[in-house]
Amino acid sequence: MYLDKAAYVVFEDDSGHWWSPFLKKDIRHCFVIIPHNGQWITHEKISKDFVIISTSEPIYSGKVVKTERKKIRRGLFMLNTCVSHTKQILGINKPFIITPNQLYNYLRKQHEST
Repeated sequence: MYLDKAAYVVFEDDSGHWWSPFLKKDIRHCFVIIPHNGQWITHEKISKDFVIISTSEPIYSGKVVKTERKKIRRGLFMLNTCVSHTKQILGINKPFIITPNQLYNYLRKQHEST
């Protein structure tokens, strides 16, 4: 389905929300960077907006996990969070992964390189 299945998930700190104190420090937000035709496409869910940016160099700060995208299977229900959007782009259908730290640990357990 994809010409290039590679994707990079970036985990970073975001203390600007009321729920941020309940999340693990330094892993409170996540987004996906995908290489495509010599460009880097960033897919990011920020509060009320969904941002897609194409750049010649990847722009990020934080922990990065390299992974592969799989065929997307849409579920009946999805939370409108950075984790849910990241999982959907990657094709991960795990409904109980709801925090950035849970997603980070899941990707690390899948023997992905960092």
